[in-house]
Amino acid sequence: GTGSHWHKNLCAMSYCRRVPAFPLSEGAALLEETATRLAAEDPLSAEALDGLFSTMASIRRHIHSNPEPGFEEVKTNAFIRQTLQSLAGLDPASMRDCAKTGLVVDIKGEGPPSAAASGLRTIALRADMDALRMTEMNRSLPYRSTNEGVAHLCGHDGHMASLLGAATLIAKRASKLPAGCAVRLLFQPAEEGPGGAKPMIEEGALDGVDECYGYHNWPAFEYGSLHVKRGAVMAHPTSFKIVVTGKGGHGSQPHVAVDPVLTAAHIVVALQSVVARAVDPTKQAVCSVTMIHGGEVSNVIPDQVEMQGTLRDLDPSVCQTMYRRVREIVAGVCAAFGASATVELEGAYPAVDNHAAQADAVADLARKLLRREEAVSEDGLPMMGAEDFSEFLHKVPGAFWFLGGNEEKLNGWARLGAAGSRSNCMCHNTAFDFNDNVSPMAAVFFVRLVEERLGCSLYSEAGLPFPLLEADGAPAWEGSGANGGKKQPAGPIQLPAGKKAK
Repeated sequence: GTGSHWHKNLCAMSYCRRVPAFPLSEGAALLEETATRLAAEDPLSAEALDGLFSTMASIRRHIHSNPEPGFEEVKTNAFIRQTLQSLAGLDPASMRDCAKTGLVVDIKGEGPPSAAASGLRTIALRADMDALRMTEMNRSLPYRSTNEGVAHLCGHDGHMASLLGAATLIAKRASKLPAGCAVRLLFQPAEEGPGGAKPMIEEGALDGVDECYGYHNWPAFEYGSLHVKRGAVMAHPTSFKIVVTGKGGHGSQPHVAVDPVLTAAHIVVALQSVVARAVDPTKQAVCSVTMIHGGEVSNVIPDQVEMQGTLRDLDPSVCQTMYRRVREIVAGVCAAFGASATVELEGAYPAVDNHAAQADAVADLARKLLRREEAVSEDGLPMMGAEDFSEFLHKVPGAFWFLGGNEEKLNGWARLGAAGSRSNCMCHNTAFDFNDNVSPMAAVFFVRLVEERLGCSLYSEAGLPFPLLEADGAPAWEGSGANGGKKQPAGPIQLPAGKKAK
């Protein structure tokens, strides 16, 4: 079939087995050649697509090397603008800053009007931009963070690369995107906190938008899998701070003191009953005390002890139950020990609640593209992490899903120039690194989702196969760039043939 023909051509081309360029300047010629090919070719050749996916990996690594925290993504914003112009060919007039360092970009349709029964006109696609205030421990990584104390350890660099790839593929076919329709790109700052989605909405990022979609990479899920479900997929988080006040004294005379350390210890234990005994066992919730600070000298009972932690819920009624029980337990334990306390509860983003029709559309498309029923599942959902994509879903219909990145080897577009294994570290681990084989899948998935929702066809199946790598039985091939031309194992790029990945 056409997919296998594309796959065989790509496998035969040794120069399509390159290590993604880093620094990005070394890939300038490929970027220019790729932009030209994407505009001129229909259907797209294997060279054009491999050039795009390799360029996306280089872009991701450049962003990884230059991380910026929430609402400080100034250079990231400028780089995205530059890339949208040089690679996607978009007019700067289609871009506007939003929520300080965020970016809203519209790709407007220039083709025949849509005959889709849905009546949808504008679809928004979102990627988060910010890095974490953490120190990266990937010391041997060529593109490790150059901004000490800040690092892309959650994969937002890959999310941006994915959306830039999708933007490029969509922009090159704007003539086939229905007139009166548009794709809006939302590059959102500060997802890790204090939250960039809400200020983007307040500044009009969703004005005129019918549906909004986004994804997150997940290293615990198998590469080539997509996880989505109706309803809650991520939790509503609450930070709490409890300050217990007693009466300080000498450690040798506890009978004349009111010990806040002992009181705090009993509070920690008692808080474990919040979920175990106050929350309906058919519902999910978390109560974790994560910090305790008190005392300065080993032989002195302090006046105060401070505790902090997090609550997680998927249901507002559960949230209120937890709030009530935390306050009651703290007050009750303090009364028993003669101490007093203050309790601060600060809720953050609402739960990420997928709309039913849009979640179904994502799952149906994933089954069509992945061609393995078991590759699309609800396993592991909902998870109790938090995401401010929820703010978008509280304003317009949409869905949020997870793409698996767990792979045994460094191959395909994730190559580093030497054979090796992936660590598959979880997000927020100091050694995390995004799997560059995920972003091509995400980009093409975004394109196909736009086609489905807006009732148009930008690419034939042959012209844009789903770029799922399969490593089994792949021949060695010549590489170029950082590996000095040494042969490295890699999997062919192909449409899945129904074989379950290991």
